[in-house]
Order: sequence, then C-alpha cells, then structure tokens
Amino acid sequence: MTGPGQVRVLCLTPNPAWDVTYGVDRLDPGEALRVRSVAARAGGKGVNVARVVRALGGDSVAVAPVGGLLAPAFAADLEAAGQPATLVPVAGALRQAVAVVPEHAGPDDGGHPTVLNEPGAALTEEEWGLLVRTAVGLTSDRPVVTISGSLPPGTTQDRFTSLVRALREAGCPVHVDVSGPGLLWAAQAGADLIKPNRAELAEATGTHDLAQGVAALQRLGAHDVVVTDGEKGLAAFEPGSTAPAARARLDAPVHGNPTGAGDAAMAALAVSVGRPWAERLALTVATSAAAVLQPVAGEVDPEDVRLLADRVLTENVNDTPRTTED
Repeated sequence: MTGPGQVRVLCLTPNPAWDVTYGVDRLDPGEALRVRSVAARAGGKGVNVARVVRALGGDSVAVAPVGGLLAPAFAADLEAAGQPATLVPVAGALRQAVAVVPEHAGPDDGGHPTVLNEPGAALTEEEWGLLVRTAVGLTSDRPVVTISGSLPPGTTQDRFTSLVRALREAGCPVHVDVSGPGLLWAAQAGADLIKPNRAELAEATGTHDLAQGVAALQRLGAHDVVVTDGEKGLAAFEPGSTAPAARARLDAPVHGNPTGAGDAAMAALAVSVGRPWAERLALTVATSAAAVLQPVAGEVDPEDVRLLADRVLTENVNDTPRTTED
C-alpha cells in the first residue's frame, strides 16, 4: 500500500452528483418499500476515486463543476470529510444519483442494488473552458490525473478530447473511466490508461471479442487498457498487444454493494502507477472488492484491502497462475 503523500492524484468529475443511498430490506418492484437507512453525500465517480486514493495512503484533490441548490451541501460534505476539492461554479443544478440497496436479500432474490442516475446539467462553452483551465492549473504537483463518470449532456468530442489533450500537454498521465462515445474519444485523445468494463468495451467498439475491442481502442490511439469483468477479474493490455500483460482476480467473490467498485479500482490504478502490472492489478482487485463491503460508494477500509490482497490470484502473459505472495 502506498504511503501518505507518495502519489498525488487530481480526480476530475465532469458530471458530479449528490449521492443518496437508501437501504431497504429487499427490492420489490411495484411495491411500497420502507427505507431502513439513508446516506447522502457529495458524489460522482471522480469524487469516489478521490476518497479511495486517500484511504490507500495517497493524496488527492477533487475537481468538479457544481451549481444549484445542492451546491452548498456538496461543498460542506467534502470539507467535513477533509477531502481537498476545487469546485467550479456553474449555473446548472447538481444532479442526484439514488442507489436503492437491499440490506438482507441475497443476490438471487432481489439483492442487487438499483441506481437511478439523473442526467445532470449541460455546461456552457464558457463553463467547460473554465473547468479545463482549472484542472490544468492544478496539475503542477499532480503526477496522475483521473477523469471518471458520465459526461454532462451536450458534451462534444471536441470538448472532451481538448480536455484530455490539455492535461497530457501539461505533463500528466491521464487515466479515463467513462463509457459510450467518451470511451472512443479518450482513445483518440491518447489517454494514457482507459478502464472500461467488458460491457462498456463491447458497446463502444461493437464487438464482444475482448482482443478485438482492445485492438479497436489501440488503433484510435489508446495506450494502456485495463478491462474489468466482474467476478472474472481484470486484464491489462499494453500498447501494440492484444495479449494481456497480466490478469488478476479474487479467489472467490465477495457480496455487498458493488456501486463503487469501479471507482475504487480507478483509485488503485492511479496510486500504483509505475509499478509492475501484476502488482498493480493485485492492489486493484483487492481495493475493488473492499469497496463492495462498504454500504456506500467511495469508501474502503485499508484493513479489508490488506486482507483481501492475500486472496488475489494473478496470472502473467504465459498463463502461469501465481499468488501475490509469490
């Protein structure tokens, strides 16, 4: 695990949210549900990444465009949590993301969370420009930048590629976790690392073949590609190769709330930049699994990460399994 301050990460959330998590006994569509617990906090995937970076011993600052009635609560929540943040004021209202999490049902009887994501507000040309300038202005002491989550409605390819390129021109490796057209735009902008899940890769590239999907991103200009595939684990691909440099998975799945698992994975990849792939993926699998054990997204217990790391199986390119202790 990284030590405090060793890795400094700028975590950008283009379309932040006020996250509300409802705990229910079980999720029965069409029925009146009694909410057993409520948690509300500043969120969006990049904010979750920032929180997990700090839990892993790194240093992070969250950057997000925020406006509307929920903006003060968003800022106050980050301040109360001790999360450094630079919030760009915009006219549009902050969206809400509501997760309904069954607390007692199993995975086969209504135990999967249901997430309701509002679309968010479009940014004007001036607001997008301010967001880009603000992010670039914070890169001087941040060796890694992450861009995570959905994009504001109306985001164009020119806008997104200009953001990625501006950050890379500032000298920062840029890691991107977005979906849809943004995944292709990130590749075209030369993102240093792209982290789609298997379904997102298939949707963006039009093929369910993993190697062909990775090759499609590489042809567009992507560098490293890390594909997540649920309980099957992760695979990392280096430029010019559709054979994975390494794979990793947990020896057995954990059960809980998976809504923040991908964000935790992004944080682990950021704090482990520069390490060998097998080591990076082992930390990423353990951190992602630790996030599933938490009731809300954006949290991990470092002790859970440590314990789960002993259960990670890694696999190199010649398909020779080994544990992280080997």
